[in-house]
Amino acid sequence: MSSTNEVILSTDGLTKSFGGLVAVSDVSLDVERGAIKAIIGPNGSGKTTLFNLITGALPPSSGRVYFEGQDITGFSMHQRTRRGISRSYQITNIFPYQTTFENIRLAVQGCSGRQVNFYGMLKKAGEYSEFHEKVIDIAAIVGLDAARLYVPAALIPHADQRKLEIAMALATEPKLLLLDEPAAGMSIEEIPDVIDAIVRVKESYGDELTLLVVEHKMDIVMRLSEEIFVLSEGRMIAKGTPKEIQENEQVLTAYLGGTDEELA
Repeated sequence: MSSTNEVILSTDGLTKSFGGLVAVSDVSLDVERGAIKAIIGPNGSGKTTLFNLITGALPPSSGRVYFEGQDITGFSMHQRTRRGISRSYQITNIFPYQTTFENIRLAVQGCSGRQVNFYGMLKKAGEYSEFHEKVIDIAAIVGLDAARLYVPAALIPHADQRKLEIAMALATEPKLLLLDEPAAGMSIEEIPDVIDAIVRVKESYGDELTLLVVEHKMDIVMRLSEEIFVLSEGRMIAKGTPKEIQENEQVLTAYLGGTDEELA
Protein backbone atom coordinates (compact mmCIF):
# COMPACT_ATOMS: atom_id res chain seq x y z
CA MET A 1 0.00 0.00 0.00
CA SER A 2 1.44 3.35 -0.96
CA SER A 3 0.65 6.97 -0.31
CA THR A 4 1.76 10.31 -1.68
CA ASN A 5 3.45 12.96 0.44
CA GLU A 6 0.55 15.39 0.03
CA VAL A 7 -1.47 15.88 3.21
CA ILE A 8 -5.19 15.57 2.49
CA LEU A 9 -6.46 15.92 6.09
CA SER A 10 -5.02 17.73 9.07
CA THR A 11 -6.30 18.70 12.47
CA ASP A 12 -4.65 21.42 14.55
CA GLY A 13 -5.21 21.46 18.30
CA LEU A 14 -8.66 19.91 17.93
CA THR A 15 -10.55 19.97 21.24
CA LYS A 16 -14.11 19.07 22.22
CA SER A 17 -15.60 19.58 25.68
CA PHE A 18 -19.01 18.55 26.97
CA GLY A 19 -19.42 20.66 30.07
CA GLY A 20 -16.58 19.65 32.37
CA LEU A 21 -15.69 16.57 30.29
CA VAL A 22 -12.94 17.00 27.72
CA ALA A 23 -13.59 14.24 25.17
CA VAL A 24 -10.88 15.29 22.71
CA SER A 25 -7.95 17.41 23.85
CA ASP A 26 -5.51 19.27 21.59
CA VAL A 27 -5.30 16.58 18.89
CA SER A 28 -3.13 17.41 15.87
CA LEU A 29 -2.63 14.86 13.12
CA ASP A 30 -1.81 14.64 9.43
CA VAL A 31 -3.13 12.08 6.97
CA GLU A 32 -1.41 11.86 3.58
CA ARG A 33 -3.36 11.32 0.38
CA GLY A 34 -3.68 7.64 -0.47
CA ALA A 35 -2.69 6.42 3.00
CA ILE A 36 -4.45 3.97 5.30
CA LYS A 37 -4.19 5.10 8.92
CA ALA A 38 -5.91 3.94 12.09
CA ILE A 39 -6.98 5.48 15.39
CA ILE A 40 -6.98 3.18 18.41
CA GLY A 41 -7.58 3.60 22.13
CA PRO A 42 -9.68 2.23 24.98
CA ASN A 43 -13.40 2.88 25.30
CA GLY A 44 -14.01 6.53 26.08
CA SER A 45 -10.68 7.67 24.66
CA GLY A 46 -12.34 10.05 22.18
CA LYS A 47 -12.02 8.11 18.91
CA THR A 48 -15.60 8.47 17.69
CA THR A 49 -15.77 12.06 18.94
CA LEU A 50 -12.69 12.81 16.85
CA PHE A 51 -14.41 11.26 13.83
CA ASN A 52 -17.47 13.42 14.52
CA LEU A 53 -15.29 16.54 14.60
CA ILE A 54 -13.61 15.62 11.31
CA THR A 55 -16.91 14.91 9.55
CA GLY A 56 -18.74 17.93 10.98
CA ALA A 57 -21.22 15.98 13.11
CA LEU A 58 -19.92 18.00 16.06
CA PRO A 59 -18.40 21.50 16.19
CA PRO A 60 -15.05 21.74 18.00
CA SER A 61 -14.66 23.73 21.20
CA SER A 62 -11.33 24.89 19.76
CA GLY A 63 -8.88 23.91 17.05
CA ARG A 64 -9.18 23.61 13.29
CA VAL A 65 -9.82 20.97 10.60
CA TYR A 66 -8.18 21.28 7.18
CA PHE A 67 -9.04 19.27 4.07
CA GLU A 68 -6.95 19.56 0.92
CA GLY A 69 -5.38 22.67 2.42
CA GLN A 70 -8.69 24.44 3.09
CA ASP A 71 -10.01 25.29 6.54
CA ILE A 72 -13.33 23.39 6.73
CA THR A 73 -13.91 23.84 10.47
CA GLY A 74 -17.16 25.74 9.88
CA PHE A 75 -18.43 23.46 7.11
CA SER A 76 -21.57 21.36 7.64
CA MET A 77 -21.58 17.57 7.22
CA HIS A 78 -23.27 18.00 3.84
CA GLN A 79 -20.63 20.47 2.66
CA ARG A 80 -17.85 18.12 3.76
CA THR A 81 -19.47 15.20 1.95
CA ARG A 82 -19.66 17.28 -1.21
CA ARG A 83 -15.96 18.06 -0.87
CA GLY A 84 -15.13 14.36 -0.61
CA ILE A 85 -15.36 13.21 3.02
CA SER A 86 -17.53 10.19 3.77
CA ARG A 87 -17.89 7.78 6.67
CA SER A 88 -19.42 4.57 7.97
CA TYR A 89 -20.76 4.14 11.50
CA GLN A 90 -20.36 1.70 14.42
CA ILE A 91 -24.05 0.80 14.11
CA THR A 92 -25.00 -0.34 10.63
CA ASN A 93 -26.83 2.50 8.87
CA ILE A 94 -28.79 1.03 5.95
CA PHE A 95 -32.36 0.93 4.63
CA PRO A 96 -33.34 -2.54 5.91
CA TYR A 97 -36.47 -3.06 3.78
CA GLN A 98 -34.88 -1.94 0.52
CA THR A 99 -32.79 -4.40 -1.46
CA THR A 100 -29.02 -4.31 -1.33
CA PHE A 101 -29.03 -2.94 -4.89
CA GLU A 102 -31.50 -0.18 -3.99
CA ASN A 103 -29.45 0.87 -0.95
CA ILE A 104 -26.40 1.44 -3.14
CA ARG A 105 -28.46 2.96 -5.95
CA LEU A 106 -30.01 5.52 -3.58
CA ALA A 107 -26.54 6.53 -2.41
CA VAL A 108 -25.28 6.83 -6.01
CA GLN A 109 -28.36 8.81 -6.99
CA GLY A 110 -28.05 11.05 -3.94
CA CYS A 111 -24.60 12.29 -4.98
CA SER A 112 -25.38 12.51 -8.71
CA GLY A 113 -26.90 15.97 -8.50
CA ARG A 114 -30.15 14.69 -9.99
CA GLN A 115 -33.09 16.34 -8.27
CA VAL A 116 -35.98 14.06 -7.37
CA ASN A 117 -38.76 14.17 -4.82
CA PHE A 118 -39.31 11.60 -2.08
CA TYR A 119 -41.51 9.36 -4.25
CA GLY A 120 -38.99 9.57 -7.07
CA MET A 121 -36.29 8.28 -4.74
CA LEU A 122 -38.40 5.16 -4.14
CA LYS A 123 -38.99 4.31 -7.78
CA LYS A 124 -37.86 0.87 -8.91
CA ALA A 125 -34.12 0.57 -9.44
CA GLY A 126 -34.67 -0.52 -13.04
CA GLU A 127 -36.10 2.92 -13.82
CA TYR A 128 -32.70 4.46 -13.09
CA SER A 129 -30.63 2.51 -15.60
CA GLU A 130 -27.94 5.21 -15.73
CA PHE A 131 -26.92 4.23 -12.18
CA HIS A 132 -27.04 0.46 -12.73
CA GLU A 133 -23.45 -0.06 -13.89
CA LYS A 134 -21.98 2.00 -11.07
CA VAL A 135 -24.00 0.05 -8.48
CA ILE A 136 -22.77 -3.27 -9.89
CA ASP A 137 -19.16 -2.06 -9.96
CA ILE A 138 -19.22 -0.84 -6.34
CA ALA A 139 -20.91 -4.02 -5.12
CA ALA A 140 -18.20 -6.10 -6.82
CA ILE A 141 -15.41 -4.02 -5.26
CA VAL A 142 -16.64 -4.63 -1.70
CA GLY A 143 -17.37 -8.30 -2.44
CA LEU A 144 -21.16 -8.31 -2.31
CA ASP A 145 -22.32 -11.43 -4.11
CA ALA A 146 -24.67 -10.79 -7.04
CA ALA A 147 -27.18 -13.20 -5.50
CA ARG A 148 -27.62 -10.82 -2.55
CA LEU A 149 -28.20 -7.67 -4.60
CA TYR A 150 -31.96 -8.15 -4.88
CA VAL A 151 -32.56 -9.35 -1.32
CA PRO A 152 -33.82 -6.93 1.37
CA ALA A 153 -30.78 -5.61 3.23
CA ALA A 154 -32.22 -6.77 6.56
CA LEU A 155 -31.98 -10.39 5.39
CA ILE A 156 -28.35 -10.53 4.30
CA PRO A 157 -25.63 -11.62 6.79
CA HIS A 158 -24.23 -9.01 9.19
CA ALA A 159 -20.82 -9.03 7.48
CA ASP A 160 -22.52 -8.25 4.17
CA GLN A 161 -24.49 -5.45 5.82
CA ARG A 162 -21.19 -3.91 6.91
CA LYS A 163 -19.84 -4.26 3.37
CA LEU A 164 -23.06 -2.69 2.09
CA GLU A 165 -22.52 0.33 4.30
CA ILE A 166 -18.99 0.72 2.93
CA ALA A 167 -20.42 0.45 -0.59
CA MET A 168 -22.93 3.20 0.19
CA ALA A 169 -20.12 5.42 1.46
CA LEU A 170 -18.11 4.74 -1.71
CA ALA A 171 -21.11 5.74 -3.80
CA THR A 172 -20.59 9.34 -2.69
CA GLU A 173 -17.22 9.27 -4.52
CA PRO A 174 -15.14 10.18 -1.45
CA LYS A 175 -11.52 11.22 -1.43
CA LEU A 176 -11.35 10.45 2.31
CA LEU A 177 -13.32 7.56 3.82
CA LEU A 178 -13.60 7.22 7.59
CA LEU A 179 -14.53 3.74 8.80
CA ASP A 180 -15.82 3.68 12.38
CA GLU A 181 -15.32 0.12 13.68
CA PRO A 182 -16.08 -1.67 10.39
CA ALA A 183 -15.99 -5.07 12.15
CA ALA A 184 -18.35 -4.08 14.99
CA GLY A 185 -20.66 -6.90 16.03
CA MET A 186 -18.97 -9.51 13.88
CA SER A 187 -17.97 -13.01 14.76
CA ILE A 188 -14.32 -14.08 14.53
CA GLU A 189 -15.18 -16.06 11.39
CA GLU A 190 -16.62 -12.99 9.64
CA ILE A 191 -13.70 -10.63 10.29
CA PRO A 192 -11.37 -11.85 7.48
CA ASP A 193 -14.14 -11.22 4.95
CA VAL A 194 -14.38 -7.57 6.00
CA ILE A 195 -10.60 -7.15 6.02
CA ASP A 196 -10.53 -8.52 2.47
CA ALA A 197 -13.29 -6.08 1.45
CA ILE A 198 -11.31 -3.09 2.76
CA VAL A 199 -8.14 -4.34 1.03
CA ARG A 200 -10.05 -4.69 -2.26
CA VAL A 201 -11.43 -1.16 -1.88
CA LYS A 202 -7.95 0.27 -1.38
CA GLU A 203 -6.49 -1.73 -4.26
CA SER A 204 -9.32 -0.63 -6.56
CA TYR A 205 -9.07 3.09 -5.79
CA GLY A 206 -5.34 3.37 -5.10
CA ASP A 207 -4.14 6.86 -4.13
CA GLU A 208 -7.49 8.34 -5.17
CA LEU A 209 -8.91 7.14 -1.85
CA THR A 210 -7.54 7.77 1.64
CA LEU A 211 -8.74 5.64 4.56
CA LEU A 212 -8.89 6.51 8.25
CA VAL A 213 -10.09 3.64 10.43
CA VAL A 214 -11.21 3.39 14.05
CA GLU A 215 -11.19 -0.23 15.18
CA HIS A 216 -10.83 -2.22 18.42
CA LYS A 217 -9.83 -5.45 16.70
CA MET A 218 -6.07 -5.34 16.46
CA ASP A 219 -5.75 -7.92 13.69
CA ILE A 220 -7.57 -5.48 11.41
CA VAL A 221 -5.53 -2.49 12.56
CA MET A 222 -2.19 -4.25 12.27
CA ARG A 223 -2.92 -5.73 8.85
CA LEU A 224 -4.32 -2.59 7.24
CA SER A 225 -2.56 0.40 8.75
CA GLU A 226 0.56 2.19 7.58
CA GLU A 227 0.48 4.42 10.68
CA ILE A 228 -1.50 4.29 13.91
CA PHE A 229 -2.61 7.16 16.16
CA VAL A 230 -3.23 6.22 19.79
CA LEU A 231 -5.70 8.17 21.95
CA SER A 232 -6.03 7.96 25.72
CA GLU A 233 -8.43 10.14 27.70
CA GLY A 234 -8.89 12.37 24.68
CA ARG A 235 -5.20 13.01 24.07
CA MET A 236 -2.93 11.59 21.42
CA ILE A 237 -0.24 9.73 23.35
CA ALA A 238 1.59 8.05 20.46
CA LYS A 239 1.78 7.61 16.72
CA GLY A 240 3.86 5.25 14.61
CA THR A 241 3.98 2.16 12.46
CA PRO A 242 2.21 -0.98 13.71
CA LYS A 243 5.57 -2.36 14.89
CA GLU A 244 6.42 0.86 16.73
CA ILE A 245 3.03 0.89 18.46
CA GLN A 246 3.40 -2.76 19.47
CA GLU A 247 6.67 -1.88 21.19
CA ASN A 248 5.63 1.46 22.73
CA GLU A 249 5.65 1.15 26.54
CA GLN A 250 3.35 4.15 27.03
CA VAL A 251 0.76 2.55 24.75
CA LEU A 252 1.07 -0.81 26.47
CA THR A 253 0.54 0.80 29.85
CA ALA A 254 -2.25 3.23 28.95
CA TYR A 255 -4.13 1.12 26.44
CA LEU A 256 -3.50 -2.47 27.45
CA GLY A 257 -2.53 -2.36 31.08
CA GLY A 258 1.07 -3.27 30.42
CA THR A 259 0.75 -6.31 28.14
CA ASP A 260 1.30 -6.53 24.39
CA GLU A 261 -0.88 -9.62 24.06
CA GLU A 262 -3.72 -7.83 22.28
CA LEU A 263 -1.32 -6.08 19.93
CA ALA A 264 0.24 -9.31 18.71
